[in-house]
Amino acid sequence: AFPSAVIASSLNCFIVRSPEIDSGVPLLNDRLEKVLPDGETSCEAAKRGVISTTASRAILQMPVYFVPPLLLEIVEPIKNFLEQNPSSILPVTTYLLLVSFGVGLPATVGMFPQMSKIDASDVEEKYQNLIDPKTGEPYTDFLYNKGL
Repeated sequence: AFPSAVIASSLNCFIVRSPEIDSGVPLLNDRLEKVLPDGETSCEAAKRGVISTTASRAILQMPVYFVPPLLLEIVEPIKNFLEQNPSSILPVTTYLLLVSFGVGLPATVGMFPQMSKIDASDVEEKYQNLIDPKTGEPYTDFLYNKGL
């Protein structure tokens, strides 16, 4: 079940977000100002954003699948309680799943910050030598909103 959940979750995220790869996302400077001319966007930054979001969806499955069985087997008070009260197995397992998801979701989303950084050398060639009008220096990196 774990591999199928990882594939389904990741594939769903990739399919839904893949149009962003073609349309691109705006590049921002460290003051969160758009830096590309005439509303242009970066497809390279969009691709990174979609890939990192897809990876976070795959990683999200880990705590849900592995933490509850681990706790049920290792934590003796829980194990003893369930042995004495078999009718509590379903509610306790459900509770542990919800807690695992509740803790796992912010952890996996936090692994890839919403505002991500990309080196200027990693974007499209036409954007690699953009000059910051306030400093007169070329940008060394850009920020982009990868989404959640």
